[in-house]
Amino acid sequence: MTSSRSALVTVLALVLSAGCSYSVNGDALPEAGVAPTTSTSTSGSGSAPKIAKPRTVVGVEPCSLLSADDLKPIGPYKKEPARKDDVIQESCQYVLDDGSKTGRTVVVALYQKYEQVQARQSKGREVVVEGHSTWTMCELSGSEMACTATLAVNANRTVLVGMAQPGGVPEQMLAAMQPLLKAALGRLPIA
Repeated sequence: MTSSRSALVTVLALVLSAGCSYSVNGDALPEAGVAPTTSTSTSGSGSAPKIAKPRTVVGVEPCSLLSADDLKPIGPYKKEPARKDDVIQESCQYVLDDGSKTGRTVVVALYQKYEQVQARQSKGREVVVEGHSTWTMCELSGSEMACTATLAVNANRTVLVGMAQPGGVPEQMLAAMQPLLKAALGRLPIA
């Protein structure tokens, strides 16, 4: 399916972008266990990320981090989840039937250091999810909105959740991603 590949490439472009023309304005919609940080610094320098309970990613299968039940509020599977290591290492792509022609793409990945993500996505912002620093950023690519949320799970690794949606609204997309971050975090073994 070309459109789901395009959505994944859009998310990947956001993940890899160094300077982006679009960023989230304001806080993601508040939800229990999610709080914006009091600092407005987005420089990526300064204190280490908050990590309430360090988790390990060793031996974790990326496609096991989210289930059909976790994704149900967005839509059922349009096709089965699939590893996409050729696009993003240690990642899984979910294409969901959200009622649109192309569906909505969600990507989850066992990702790199939090500070690396901050430095590359300098226009992003930090929120705290379940006591863990989470770097969020959204970017418009044509008519498609791509958002990523990267949650620090230990000193060297993060879990990234990305979503692409035609005509997406950043605040709504980030709000929809927060339960996914919590679900993925809950499936990681405590270090």
